[in-house]
This record gives sequence, C-alpha cells and structure tokens, in this order.
Amino acid sequence: MRITKKERVAWVEGPVNRAADHVSVSYGEADKAVALVAPHARKGFRVQFLLRARHTDARVNRILDEVRRELTFYLLDVVGPDSWPFVQYHCDTPANRRSRVHWRWHPHAAATRPRKKSRALSA
Repeated sequence: MRITKKERVAWVEGPVNRAADHVSVSYGEADKAVALVAPHARKGFRVQFLLRARHTDARVNRILDEVRRELTFYLLDVVGPDSWPFVQYHCDTPANRRSRVHWRWHPHAAATRPRKKSRALSA
C-alpha cells in the first residue's frame, strides 16, 4: 500500500540504447559488461542485464546479486531521482576502481565523433 501519491523512483529492467548516454557495469577483473544502465524517460533508470541468471550457477547469481545491490545503492539511495550526474561522476572515482563492481561511462555517440573541418571559402 502506498502512503503517498508521490511517484517512487526506481530502476526497471529493459533495453538500453547504446547510441545514447549510458553506463556499462562489469564485475571483477573482467572488462566484459554484465549490465547496461541509462536514464529512463520517466523518473528512474533502465537496466539491461547482459548476464543471465541460472538456478544451477551460484557464481552468476552471486555476481548478479552484488550488481543489483550496487544499482540500488548508487541509483536510488545515494542521491535519489536526479542521480544521473552522480553516476557519471562515480565512474571516475577511486571507490569505483576499488570495488568488485565497476561502472564505465559511455557518452552519446554523436558527442564522441570528431567533427569534420569545414573548408574555408577562397576569395
């Protein structure tokens, strides 16, 4: 039962557009992403898990549990609904480098493309 009419911020599972601003989340020493995170059109965040849980694989389930805990902590608990700038900041912090769960910022594809030089008009 909801006590307040205030919309609750959350992260939901769904596809993440890799051409837009997003964060990849990896685990341990591997650079392979286990999840992608992006801001949701409404308040909150969209998370696409790239690693699938299997009942028989305790290691994968442990990794996913730890990733889910970090997602909830950094996306919802630390700052709240406007935490996307903090998420970008967290990608470059010592805490991120020391953790088993690593966040890597991927800016919008258009922002990273080099601009073509315009030709100067000759008189």
